[in-house]
Order: sequence, then C-alpha cells, then structure tokens
Amino acid sequence: MNKKYEKHFMIYSLLAGLIGLYLLYSVTHSDSLWIDRTVSAFFITSNSTILTIFDYITQLGYKIGIGTVTLLTIIWLWIKKKDYAGMASIALAVGLGNEVNKLLKNWIGRERPSLEHIGKEASLSFPSGHAMVGIILYMMLAYFLVKYIPSVVGKWVAAIGCILIILLLGISRLVLNVHYPSDIFAGYAFGFIWAFLWILIYEQLKNWSVKRG
Repeated sequence: MNKKYEKHFMIYSLLAGLIGLYLLYSVTHSDSLWIDRTVSAFFITSNSTILTIFDYITQLGYKIGIGTVTLLTIIWLWIKKKDYAGMASIALAVGLGNEVNKLLKNWIGRERPSLEHIGKEASLSFPSGHAMVGIILYMMLAYFLVKYIPSVVGKWVAAIGCILIILLLGISRLVLNVHYPSDIFAGYAFGFIWAFLWILIYEQLKNWSVKRG
C-alpha cells in the first residue's frame, strides 16, 4: 500500500473509530436509538421471496461461509502466490477478529430485536458478527486480489465485488430483523479498523522478509 492510500485509510480508520465509540456509548446509555428507529423501517419486510433471498445471502456470514472463503483464500495465497505472510495474516485477522467480536458482545450484553423473521439467534446483538467479521474477511480479500490481479479492470471488479458482499451481509441482517442498524454500523466500524491493522502488520512482515532475503 503506497503512502497516499495508507494516509487515506488512516483517516478512514479514525472516522470508523469515532463512529464505533459513539455507537458504543449510545448503546450502553440508551434503550432506543434514533438510528435504529429511522433505518430499520426501510428494511423490514414480510415478502417471503425477499426473506428467502437474504436468508441465503446471510449464510455467507456464518462460520461455514466465513471459514470456506477464508480457507480458499489461504489455499490461493499458498499454492498460487507462495505468500506465507498473507496466509498467516488473513487467518489470524479473521480468527482473532471473531473472538474480539464475541468479547464485545458479551461485554455490551445487548439483546437482539424482539421480533425475528427467521429463527432465533443464540448470540447477543452488538456489534454484528456478520458485519464485523464479514468486513474483515472481504476487505482483506479485496486487498490481496487488488495486489495480485494485474489488470486495472480486474482490480476494480474484485474490489467492487467484495464491497457488495460486505454491504449485502449487513443488509441481510436488517431484512431478517436479527440485528439493529447500530449493530451493523458498529460491526463495520470495528471490523474496518481491525482489517486495516492486519494489512499494516502484513506489509511490515513482507518488508521484514524482503530485508532478510
């Protein structure tokens, strides 16, 4: 990542941190947030077709979906690119990020929306694991795809595709009414910071290995 983009991502991380802290404070000091009341209304639906579509989409954010994409990315970095630092970075980023999400959920202790369209989620609500772990995985995947894909068009397609998946994962949780909007936004904020941190760690590891070589 060149210095220009690194500076931009530092600014985005700062903004994400402020948003995350604001939502964290708001959730712990209020039972009802304006952002939840305002945004939820746009996504709640009883249309069975829409619910079914987003139920399929949301599967990408569960353990099997996240684990499969992570494993495939690791295999690609191993066999095709011999990028061992990349393999370790994405595995640790996703695995530890998931544990951080659990710690945050247990610490905040926010219950999920009382009315759920599909099933009953076992875990707590804030921040959304689908949003947080999803953005960690697909942001890092986008980073590696952009890094290794040679064509400019391919880079754009890869980046836009990953962004769409991140957005759809968050929207799916709102459509299925298993999260509040503030859960999603906080998940995105904390996940963005975590992913960027691990990208920086990866680049330091690569620089260190180059100097040693």
